[in-house]
Amino acid sequence: MKANSSIHLLDYIFRLTAGVGHLRVRRRNTKGFTLLEVLLALALLGSLLVALNVFVFSMAEAWGKGRNERLFAQHARAVTTHIEELLEAASIGATADGLAVREVKQDSGGNEPKLVFTLPEGSRLLAWPEAPLPDVELSLCVGQRGGLELGWQSRLEVNRDQEAPRVTVISPFVVSLGWEYYDTSFKRWELLEEPKRESDGTYSLPQRLRVRFAHGKLSLERTVQIPVHGEGATRS
Repeated sequence: MKANSSIHLLDYIFRLTAGVGHLRVRRRNTKGFTLLEVLLALALLGSLLVALNVFVFSMAEAWGKGRNERLFAQHARAVTTHIEELLEAASIGATADGLAVREVKQDSGGNEPKLVFTLPEGSRLLAWPEAPLPDVELSLCVGQRGGLELGWQSRLEVNRDQEAPRVTVISPFVVSLGWEYYDTSFKRWELLEEPKRESDGTYSLPQRLRVRFAHGKLSLERTVQIPVHGEGATRS
């Protein structure tokens, strides 16, 4: 009887040990990955990285192709915005003198008709040799070598009538200015390359300026509205 009891006890212990080992094996299998699964995951990750790399480089190439066009357009927009701000400051307000077209002395000699206006404090682009002076007379034109130029001198300068105005280049990419007049009789716009001169020798103020930009193969035009003179005035 004792021998049978010992056999049964050993058999029970053997089965219990085998069951625990079986459970351990099953637990290990549920937590791990097979070699095939790992290789498949690496292949998918590599494909995703290649696709992402191609996408990033293609986007960078597309962005680089239009970079010059965007910078050129931004420059033209900034230049015309600054011109509009100057013209509005000279036209709007109780103390504003308004705009006019008249001949201005050239540094190379002679006179040339330009769009002229006066500002109490000038422009932030002006580089005075000494302390800035008030009541600055400014003129706008395209230089002989190209580029939009801003001529300027103060009314308080002693030799103002004998010397040509100082010149600051606003943009080297402006190649010409167009003067646009609205014909009320025919109800149409007339674009001239020079300001319109009346029979009495004076020049008519245009309603718009056509600013033409060019740089290499890039070119575009922007329109500047001439503001109406008067307190609280708006653009024409």
